[in-house]
Amino acid sequence: MQDTSFSDKTRLRKALRAQRRGLSPEVQHATARTVAETALGEAHFPLGQHIALFSSADGEVDTGPLLDALLARGKACYLPVLVEDTTSLLFRQLVPGRPLVTNLYGLKEPDAEAPVIAPEQLDTVFMPLVGFDGSGNRLGMGKGYYDRTFAFLMDNAAAGPVLIGLAHECQRVGKLEAAAWDVPLWGIVTGLGFSRFR
Repeated sequence: MQDTSFSDKTRLRKALRAQRRGLSPEVQHATARTVAETALGEAHFPLGQHIALFSSADGEVDTGPLLDALLARGKACYLPVLVEDTTSLLFRQLVPGRPLVTNLYGLKEPDAEAPVIAPEQLDTVFMPLVGFDGSGNRLGMGKGYYDRTFAFLMDNAAAGPVLIGLAHECQRVGKLEAAAWDVPLWGIVTGLGFSRFR
């Protein structure tokens, strides 16, 4: 477990990102498979029909096995899209056979013609993160896209999707200081299984 004596989130992000990037391909593959199996089991939360994931990068848990299995089950899957001059996310459907484009961060996302869904209409959102703690606080990349997009859940958690983080165990920290605008996770899936926070 990472020592959180750092008060500087920039330093903590750097340390945690380096740890996950340093994981071997074997560990990355095993974690991706275990995370997919845990999430697909639906023993801890119902997936629903409309599910958002993310394009993995920088040592994040590979969402490929989970995405492939969800599509095979007939689920509608969505990826976040960054729209210029906005500070929140748009979710476009990932339709097999349709092209993906590369955004300004080098991540793949559906093209501008792909169907859009409102964040409130999603059932489950699998979220990327840099770090997390045992209370469901999430350390992201610092841009605030997810927090702004799902801010409506702060007033009414039942008004939208369950937010499930996907992470490696090395991203777990003792305690994160949450800001007033930080939207907490409902649960987390790692290579060791599922933890519920809400």
